[in-house]
Amino acid sequence: MSSPSTSAPELGTSDVKVRAQRSIVALGLRTLGSLGLRVVSSLALSRLLFPGDYGAFAIVAFTAAMGAYLGDLGLSASLVRQQHEPTEDEISTAFWSHQAFTVAIVAVLLGLAPMLAGAYELGPTGPLMVSAVALGLFFHSLRVIPIMMLERNLHFPAIARAELVESVAQTAATIGLAALHLGPWALIGGGLVRGAVGLGMLWAAASWRPRGSVRWAIVKRLLGFGIWFQLTGIVPAILNGWVPLVVGRMEGKDAVGLVNWAWALASVPLALSGVLNRVAYPAYSRMQQDAEGLAEYLRTSIRRISAVLCIIVPFGVIALPFLIPTLFGERWSPASALVQWFMLEGAMQAVHGLLNSQQYASGHARERVYVLIGSSLLRCGLGALAVLHWGIVGIGVTATAITLTELCLSAWLVARRNPHLSGLEFQVMEPFLTVGALLAFAVGLSRFAMGQHGLLVQALVGTGMLAVLVLARERSRRGLSLVGEVRAVVAHVRGRKAAP
Repeated sequence: MSSPSTSAPELGTSDVKVRAQRSIVALGLRTLGSLGLRVVSSLALSRLLFPGDYGAFAIVAFTAAMGAYLGDLGLSASLVRQQHEPTEDEISTAFWSHQAFTVAIVAVLLGLAPMLAGAYELGPTGPLMVSAVALGLFFHSLRVIPIMMLERNLHFPAIARAELVESVAQTAATIGLAALHLGPWALIGGGLVRGAVGLGMLWAAASWRPRGSVRWAIVKRLLGFGIWFQLTGIVPAILNGWVPLVVGRMEGKDAVGLVNWAWALASVPLALSGVLNRVAYPAYSRMQQDAEGLAEYLRTSIRRISAVLCIIVPFGVIALPFLIPTLFGERWSPASALVQWFMLEGAMQAVHGLLNSQQYASGHARERVYVLIGSSLLRCGLGALAVLHWGIVGIGVTATAITLTELCLSAWLVARRNPHLSGLEFQVMEPFLTVGALLAFAVGLSRFAMGQHGLLVQALVGTGMLAVLVLARERSRRGLSLVGEVRAVVAHVRGRKAAP
């Protein structure tokens, strides 16, 4: 017989929304702090490290990411989603299963370290780098259950504090090690410091220690949903391995570094949207019995995040060719176009994450896996062809096109399971298609009109043209009102501040 449930309050729809809003505020403040740290880190490391250092780290980090996915198997996600409170036996079973999986994966990676280092030409220290990140997987596996307990009850403020402190530790350690000319080891060392600091704080916040029994029946039950949930991370992680492999062979290790750096930079302004996605899964899981309330909550979230991103991202895309060499140096100029495409893709992925969270919360992770297999295979095949013809910028072009298609398909899959979500596909796609077309027109016209007048002049002209076009779209009163939704967000925030 399983042990009693852990003590936690039963949450209704209104309670979920209140806690979700508080969680978004806490994670939003943490994200702002992390963004500041990332800007400082990017500016410093762009002077201290080289594309080859980022390339070596990207290759090594890929093995760590795969190990983290394989060591989880979605057991904690199953506990977050289930309706009843997890019992001590369920929690302890998930915890020790995570550790057992991780031990096996670390042992495999340690044994394969020399072969992996040789295959990717990481040099004499390659096996040590692979071994270091493999051992660092324990920092991930040991934090999974404390995070699950905090996330399930939407106690994100505690998570936010821990993640902000670990970000400070990582930034300081990485910059310090880079200043000592340790190359890719600076990035590896910073990640290990982050893992150790965060692990200690999360365990203290969760106030939990293993107490129950390990039961294989529980493992089998949790895997029923968990394996499909985890495959949504494992499948793209495996198939995205073509980037370091194919790009490294075709364009060299420096090109891998440029791709990795470009994605890291493109994700900076989109970090705030990730806050919504992180809170969405446990919140949607608690609201599955209220189809109409869930539909309205999902629609509102999509409208608001789409409006904010469709206003901010396009103007950032126009400015990037001038800002990157100015702020980071000419060595990173070849990545400018790739950063632009990644920013566009990231904006769509932010909305896509909300749709995915609803798929997971409603128990349809298997459906998501099938879509991921198809899209990941397309990314691999078309991406390799694009690199062959257009260089590394081809990765961004194909990724953006495939993400747009995947976004439409996911909106249709979510809408067909809830009668209150009729027309969701149009609501999701319209702002990205219309604003994207206006962006393309403004960029093309500015380059044609200004010729060789310089990147700054082109950016200023393109920004002015885009602003006029967006205002004209607003006056037409067709589709999503970007300004109207932003005003609604501001009014909501002010209302919360004025509330007693």
